[in-house]
Amino acid sequence: MAYAEKRGAYWRARYKRADGTWASAPHGDDGKRFESKQAAVDYGDEQEADIRRNLWRDPRAGDITLNDWVNRWFPAQHLEETTLEGYRWHIEVHILPYFGEHAIRSLNALDIAAWELSLWRNGVCGQTSAASARTLLHTILSDAVGAGLIPANPAVRQRNRGRKAGKSRARGPEEIWATPLEALLIAERASLLSGRDDEFIHVMTIAYTGARWAETIGLERQYFRLSNIRIEQQVYEHKGRWIKKPPKDNSYRTVHLPPFLTGLLSHQLQSHPSGACSCKGPQGCGGGQYVFLPEEGTHERRSNFGRRRFRPAVDGRHADASGRPGYPVLADLADEPWPGRVRRSWPAAVAGEEFTPPIKKGFWRYDIEQHHVVSWLPIRLGLKVHGLRHGQKVWLDELGVPPVASEERLGHELPGIVGTYSHTSPAMVSQITEGLQGIADRSFKERAAMFGGRSPVGVLDGLLEPFRKITTGDRLPNLSHAPVSDLRPRPKKVV
Repeated sequence: MAYAEKRGAYWRARYKRADGTWASAPHGDDGKRFESKQAAVDYGDEQEADIRRNLWRDPRAGDITLNDWVNRWFPAQHLEETTLEGYRWHIEVHILPYFGEHAIRSLNALDIAAWELSLWRNGVCGQTSAASARTLLHTILSDAVGAGLIPANPAVRQRNRGRKAGKSRARGPEEIWATPLEALLIAERASLLSGRDDEFIHVMTIAYTGARWAETIGLERQYFRLSNIRIEQQVYEHKGRWIKKPPKDNSYRTVHLPPFLTGLLSHQLQSHPSGACSCKGPQGCGGGQYVFLPEEGTHERRSNFGRRRFRPAVDGRHADASGRPGYPVLADLADEPWPGRVRRSWPAAVAGEEFTPPIKKGFWRYDIEQHHVVSWLPIRLGLKVHGLRHGQKVWLDELGVPPVASEERLGHELPGIVGTYSHTSPAMVSQITEGLQGIADRSFKERAAMFGGRSPVGVLDGLLEPFRKITTGDRLPNLSHAPVSDLRPRPKKVV
């Protein structure tokens, strides 16, 4: 039974813990000291009642430092390897250097808010990363609340607090997406940069199926069935090792194909009869026969594809190792239809200064009688590979496809009762495949109207053939290539 002890002008409560030891409290939960014996006894009785009901929290539990709690918390997380890597980065770089030695009961909302602001104001990371770090801290401390270490989570964001500017979109900046014609032009350029039809087919597959990058490079030949593909796995790189595992969130699904894409994928398989992956060692995926493989027989890293193919195709400039734009992409129209044969790039011209093609070791020699050089302009600045997936959703919305069918195609689940009782019907599948074929045909027609309607990419040139018969014109596209700069040197004046 609880009792009180006299301590100067105040009283101290004494009560028995569940393990039989005695605890003491010099003040109540409000932080005020006990001015009477009865107040201290009442408080002690309340603590013992909570102990009997298993509702009591030991005040000493919150003395554990955040560093010690994280060391207990992190091994219990069962998440994707890439997610854990992101958690580890935030913990080691952003969270523990600031709060690691603090007792978790000492953390408060004001200090946490000031810490989040300091991360991006002092240039430690961007504003989005700072918000992500706070979200992770909130998750860590939520589990501390659940474990009975602290009564409440100090990392909770208060509603209707802070600046209102920029809050009209809760999800942040809108993801940049591509129109059908933009996707076609990007796929054509990616193929010219690699010198293979494979990149054209790969980009078009992502754009017209909405599949994730790891799902497309993990697409094995056995899962292509003419009218559809099955998303059964993904292959991605983690710490230099290729990992084969189920698709994200176990989003197994059948993706039905428009007829033109069926033809492209059939061509891809016929052009590469084996498709066997050569990465069978300890760092490999275990082997398989894949639809998309680089010439060396191992899977292509997303970063390499973005830097060598996608960014130059989208931006019209080669990307350096850090992903920043570098030299402009040059193409020669002397022997190839527009957009030309890709040549090794020159440094960009400087505005207001006369440009002279470089003549030095490592650069191809420009001959005015043999070459007709142009530079590519951007198609859609800021577009990412994932933006093609966003574009697929936009196209399906424009076609009026019911959400249940479009979300299932992308590997998402509709929440609540709608997701439980809605199903994709054969009529919805036909609406998708016929609608996407119509979208593709319109983009082929637009492309056929550009600069003679021929393409140096063989598979695309074949797709344009029917539309060259009904479309005439010899114009450059207003979208991404006009005006095309002729870089022939100016003739010297004869004195």
